[in-house]
Amino acid sequence: MGKVVLGFIGVWIALAVLPASSAKAEEGTVHEVTVIRNAFKLNPQDITIKIGDTIKWTNTDERKHNLASIPGSGATDELEIFSVMEPGAVYSHTFKTPGEYPYFCFIHNQMTGKITVEK
Repeated sequence: MGKVVLGFIGVWIALAVLPASSAKAEEGTVHEVTVIRNAFKLNPQDITIKIGDTIKWTNTDERKHNLASIPGSGATDELEIFSVMEPGAVYSHTFKTPGEYPYFCFIHNQMTGKITVEK
């Protein structure tokens, strides 16, 4: 039993002296956006993040939603479907280029959002 405790303490000390956020700094921060159940809304609707950050969308609704770019107002002029989100689905995307990324639900076009990516 004493060896187990000493081993645990050794691992804890080793973790304590490692650089605290080296992996996090390389990967960025994960920001959550929720498709709100029975509301046809995103929460938050607009969000500002940094280059390298990730948006994780979670569909808590009972309906399917298709997240898509708004043609002519984002990185390209073309419609781009990001994800077909079944109820309960999760979709993530890491943003590597600064700019504004307006999007909407292709099925329920009143559901809109915007991601602003800063340096």
